[in-house]
Amino acid sequence: MLTELLETIKKAQTGAFFTVGLTGSVAVGKSTMAERLQSGLEKAGYRVAVLSTDAFLKSNDDLHQAGIFDEKGFPKSYDLKALADFIRGFRAGKTSQVTRVYSQTLADLVPGESRLIERPDILILEGVVALQLPSELLDCTLFIEAEMEDVKDWYLARNLLATVKSIDRPDSWRSQYAHMPLADFYQLAMAVWEKTNQKNYDDYIVKTKEVADWLLSFDHYHQLVAVHQGPRQLKG
Repeated sequence: MLTELLETIKKAQTGAFFTVGLTGSVAVGKSTMAERLQSGLEKAGYRVAVLSTDAFLKSNDDLHQAGIFDEKGFPKSYDLKALADFIRGFRAGKTSQVTRVYSQTLADLVPGESRLIERPDILILEGVVALQLPSELLDCTLFIEAEMEDVKDWYLARNLLATVKSIDRPDSWRSQYAHMPLADFYQLAMAVWEKTNQKNYDDYIVKTKEVADWLLSFDHYHQLVAVHQGPRQLKG
């Protein structure tokens, strides 16, 4: 299935610059899938860059000042205009551009740090707002699906592992929770899920499925088990 998806992208990539938008719920496996696509396309000879939409999150200070820190991850917490302009820049012929750098350790943009991206043949844009952009900016759009109970389990496991690893990382925002009793940690993590991630999915993320060319289905073991034509392709 991954091979077929790669072949579809390769056949569609006929210009100097091609964009793939990849989205789905928090913790569904967007980054890993983006890396798998990148690896497969680079083996085929393409120059590929993966860009997380987190690079276009507003800083925590800006979110606090705007009173929307509790909605971090929602579309309003991103500078979507800057993201759209970034893609337009490569389409207009720019050979390189600079983005901010988001740190999962800090849970914030890194002050003074930037990333230089040379114009690739294929730009894979992954993140919860990847399909929030004007459809003409995305040449191929992918939406990852999985059972929500599985996604919640992956979210909890990912957070627990990251928190345990933060024990010796005082610079990590997670370190404050590293010694929390497991039952309390579970309750806190799932409360955050319901208040933020589930709401974001229900109100914003799942609605972008309507502009997906392909729907990617993951099973309980986080394996890609099916690829189906999405609404945008069927309408087209």
